[in-house]
Amino acid sequence: MILCVTLNPCLDKTLIVPPWRPGDLVRGTAIREVVGGKGNNVARALTRLGRSARPVTFLGGAVGTACATLLRGDDRLDPLVIPSQAPTRVILTVRTGETAEQSAFFDPDPAITSDEAEEMLRSVGDAMRSGIEALTLSGSSPSPATHDLYSELIAMAQARRVPVFLDTYGPALDAIWGFWPTVIQLNRREASAHARVPSLSDDDAAALLDNWRRRGVACAVITDGPRPAEVLLGGKRYRAIPPAVEAVNPIGSGDCLLAGLVDGWLGRLAPEDLIRHALGCAVANAMTWDAGAIDQAEAARWAGRVEVEASGGGN
Repeated sequence: MILCVTLNPCLDKTLIVPPWRPGDLVRGTAIREVVGGKGNNVARALTRLGRSARPVTFLGGAVGTACATLLRGDDRLDPLVIPSQAPTRVILTVRTGETAEQSAFFDPDPAITSDEAEEMLRSVGDAMRSGIEALTLSGSSPSPATHDLYSELIAMAQARRVPVFLDTYGPALDAIWGFWPTVIQLNRREASAHARVPSLSDDDAAALLDNWRRRGVACAVITDGPRPAEVLLGGKRYRAIPPAVEAVNPIGSGDCLLAGLVDGWLGRLAPEDLIRHALGCAVANAMTWDAGAIDQAEAARWAGRVEVEASGGGN
């Protein structure tokens, strides 16, 4: 079992509309609802890859109840839910026809309390005692009470020799200092903010990867959308070049990349095969609308088209 933690979930509602302009009265032609939040996408993708995954997340109010129902029903997952007083947020994505044109509107982040954060920590600790293969920590921290949670969960997992896969940014990443994950993944914009530079150069990326290696991170990935990803794995640096595609919806591709890293890591793939597998999962996600709804065969097909080249070694 793999636990997939999300601190800031949402009900991701997509409204399909005809072409429109601001100020128009627009009637939708279709609507689609799925539980969002990066860790939930990771869990969804892992099950498509044949792994057993369990989402762990805060859910509150009527929207939270609807999310739990969707996770259990549509996704056939068994979420570990920590109830919150604050209602779960909604993200409304307005998609124009069958085009890739879309706009997203986000509810404010929920105010998670200190007691709720402590309950998350206890719940994950209890689940770990039953035995898990890996722990994924994904997405932003919604409130000050949750900023330290990822750091505490990493320490807890390391004490039990459980590999940790981290994809976060902002206060949740800044709070990590004593214990670092097994694998860390950021996109280039997040890495730039973390490195405190306006724009991440290739030298900045190399320095950041090497800094993580010195802190004990075994694998680090800096993604850049459809452009090459910078990877540190096994003390060596690689550049991974995904195939050029006409994406249907790129949202969730980073989460599927993380799922591919988990799957490949647990499957003990060789370094270059692991990188190809992870990027193949990301591309497979970009070719579908629902985040995490990847096809295993399609992921393998795209992985075969990923180019991996050595770009240097650790210092």
